Amino acid sequence: MATARAVTASMRLTCALSTLAILAAILFMFLLLLAGALQLRVPTGYAVVDCAPPPPSDDSAAAFLDSLLPLLAALPAAAAPTGFAALHSDGAAFARGICLGGSAPKECLACLSAAAKNLTGCGASRRAGVWRGEGCFMAYADGNVSSPHEDVFRGVVAFGEDVFPVVISFDDGRPPSNPKCFDTRALVALAQSLAGRGAANSSGARVVTDAATLSSNATGKTAVTLRAQCARDRAAAAECARCLGDSAREVRACDWGLDGEHVRVADVVGYNCFLRIETSVPTGWPVPVAKYMKDPVLITLCAGMLLAALAAVIACVDGRKNRGTRNA
Repeated sequence: MATARAVTASMRLTCALSTLAILAAILFMFLLLLAGALQLRVPTGYAVVDCAPPPPSDDSAAAFLDSLLPLLAALPAAAAPTGFAALHSDGAAFARGICLGGSAPKECLACLSAAAKNLTGCGASRRAGVWRGEGCFMAYADGNVSSPHEDVFRGVVAFGEDVFPVVISFDDGRPPSNPKCFDTRALVALAQSLAGRGAANSSGARVVTDAATLSSNATGKTAVTLRAQCARDRAAAAECARCLGDSAREVRACDWGLDGEHVRVADVVGYNCFLRIETSVPTGWPVPVAKYMKDPVLITLCAGMLLAALAAVIACVDGRKNRGTRNA
């Protein structure tokens, strides 16, 4: 009797384990199929501050600072309704604020308020600017025309969402794919074309193109979005095109991962124009599943798990039949 009970308990345990094995195999394959759709998003913000060297401390520097601080305090509220404002004081201080991409007034106000705090850290500098990743720009100066430094200043910030597919795979000894590169000349031409599409307005210009038009070795379904905005107070069409072309030349041509699986974002900030280059891939179902299902290691592992689970189920069923026969 004790032996029969032990056998029965053993068979029950085998059945339970086989059921768990089947569920684990199904879950594993389900995760594999969703591997391309699951994404890890890493948002990153930034504040790029450019402060000109302050002049020697004297009474005029103190007077300039006294006239500047009220402008920085008033500028966010003045710019928020329309996305742009330029103010000046009797103390020969000028300030302007721009919200990028047609931000809502509340978002514009919050961004420019933070930018104003960044600029107060520049002390007695006669010229300074700050760009914030939330989408705004603020600058001040002791004159209302661009300086040579402002004309050539460019800052490239890689940020935003890097999307890495959650891939269940194993090292198969193959080298990783080579980075994909933009054709810089095509990128510059596309950026310059935005000047004729309203890049001087408050909402900025936007264009979407296939990566294949910008790269001879792009693979997958990668789309490239360019967003551009020129300062409306210094934005003649020819000047806007020149500024955007210079910004596009500053972007690294390679390491964009134009393989249909990754997202990269680069902002090029300048005093007179803003350019964002962003790659994206289709979201939803299906995503490149076949690529991973071709891996022989994964195929063998999945098949082995299913066969082992199936064998355990068959043994469990046979055991129950034999017990039923003996009991009869």
